[in-house]
Amino acid sequence: MTLLHLATFAFWALIGFAAVNALCTAITLVALFRHRRETPDDDNLPRVAVLLCLRGADPNLAGGLRRLMKQQYPDYEVFIVIDSETDPAWGVVKQSVDNAEGKSTVCQVHVSTLRQRLETCSLKCSSLVQLLDQIDDSFEVVVLADSDLESHSTWLRELVAPLADPRVGASFGNRWFLPSRGWMGSLVRQVCNAIGVVTMHLGQIPWGGSLAIRASVVKESRLRETLTRSIVDDGPVRVALKKQGLRLQFVPSLLMANREDCDLRFAHSFLTRQLKWTQTYMSSQWPIMLVYTLGVLGIYMATLVLAIGCVLIGYHVEAFWFAAGAAIYSGAVMTLWFLLDVAARRIIRAQGEPVPSILGVQLLKLPLAMLLAVVVHVSAMICATLLRRVIWRGVTYEVHGPSEVHLLSDGVMTASLEPANVSL
Repeated sequence: MTLLHLATFAFWALIGFAAVNALCTAITLVALFRHRRETPDDDNLPRVAVLLCLRGADPNLAGGLRRLMKQQYPDYEVFIVIDSETDPAWGVVKQSVDNAEGKSTVCQVHVSTLRQRLETCSLKCSSLVQLLDQIDDSFEVVVLADSDLESHSTWLRELVAPLADPRVGASFGNRWFLPSRGWMGSLVRQVCNAIGVVTMHLGQIPWGGSLAIRASVVKESRLRETLTRSIVDDGPVRVALKKQGLRLQFVPSLLMANREDCDLRFAHSFLTRQLKWTQTYMSSQWPIMLVYTLGVLGIYMATLVLAIGCVLIGYHVEAFWFAAGAAIYSGAVMTLWFLLDVAARRIIRAQGEPVPSILGVQLLKLPLAMLLAVVVHVSAMICATLLRRVIWRGVTYEVHGPSEVHLLSDGVMTASLEPANVSL
């Protein structure tokens, strides 16, 4: 194959990849732009237990707790497990609950510390097992929330609404990063997360940070027992629903803003960890995802290098084909990301939440962030495939499969190490 043949092959390959990406993203965009907020009447709402597991005090934990306790929902209670009494989250929770006591709009809140640190699962799953043991049969729906969730007043109503359909076993939202400082790591994570939102929508992969599950599903699937051997909570929920023939419903109106910042090292670690969970619970689909993603990004990166090389040695025709393919693919990806960002900001604004302007310094950094995102994403996918030991909030785990998890090193948190608004 001559260099010109290689250049034209790369051009058409990238055109094809851009078309596939456009089709997949278009499906998600239709869902986001056509979304309607569903807020059922009080009479049709089931009793809900909201479960929250805390290790470390996330930057916006206090505000998130206030929002969680003031939902416009008639019958729900919040159950919280904190890693230990020395954990920074303990003081934040105690103060938030004390400040809310006596206010009629605040739900009942139950707070405890983690009593049994199982060595066959993550500490989060240990906490969830303890919480599931606390709730009684009067609760019809179990809701999982993350510590970085900043819910709006009708979040719980919108999350539970799809469960009115008996064919739906669980419903979930997702997050959209809107970093305030515009660090390069924050922007790279923001770009990579867009890929995740589309993938999770199309693949019915739930986000455990905003996930409602029928209590009957939890009981019949023996989810509590499964969690004692799991690294995360959302992966087992997807498996349980698939076995029961029930649907997972994405709720487009619950694309939630996360305004935290991070550096490039954290962005890589975060993405590697998220992809590791995907690889663990979607092992049969992972080889296809891996080959496709590495193929696309590998050809794209090689095309950029060859375009520059051809210019330097005077092969202008070949350089044109390489550069044209890379430019069209880059333009398509950037356009699709902007459309997703516009849709996400529109949804977040409809929640009554502030949305920063897309214009400014962050916009100028975006092309570089997208280029870095390619490198970070390739590296994270390879690492996720090979990785067996994962460090998550200071705890080291060994993960060999969905039910083969070992806690290797543990320690209680005594202080938050990061400055304000920085991801833990």
